[in-house]
Amino acid sequence: MASDIYLPWGQPAAWREANRTMEHLIRLHDPELKAAAVAAVKIQGLLTSEIFPLMDELCLLTCSHCPDPCCLRAMVWIDFQDMLFLHLSDQMIPPTQLMRKRGGTCAYLGIRGCTLPRMSRSWVCTRYICPPQMAILRKKTSGVQKAFETAIPEVKRARKEAEDEFIRVVR
Repeated sequence: MASDIYLPWGQPAAWREANRTMEHLIRLHDPELKAAAVAAVKIQGLLTSEIFPLMDELCLLTCSHCPDPCCLRAMVWIDFQDMLFLHLSDQMIPPTQLMRKRGGTCAYLGIRGCTLPRMSRSWVCTRYICPPQMAILRKKTSGVQKAFETAIPEVKRARKEAEDEFIRVVR
């Protein structure tokens, strides 16, 4: 049930405090966070080279005429790993959490789709492929499919590495 889902940092004050704290901890421990920063660079590279070009194409072909847009019904938010990546890679931090309340829609859904830069979106939004997009992906060459299917777990691993290293350092 949607009302049972905890929405992290859903209140504006909590969102601002979480981001201020993350920024402070990264500044404080910057020299020791090199491995986490390297993981963030790896994530950024994989997103830019392997994931975003394909997602841009898939979204262009499907989203504008979708009868049931995922952005209207999905429960999405910036999680800890997303926030850490945004700060480590100096990305634009969204002014508020993606969803302001349970059962609502994403605060950044505009008339032409997401208003956030691709690099500032949550991992859930970045990696989700709807059934029509999956059908298009299956028609791509095996090389395109393989690159995408390899990049997803690599990004997941790098996100976990950054998180583990951050927690180890700031403990």
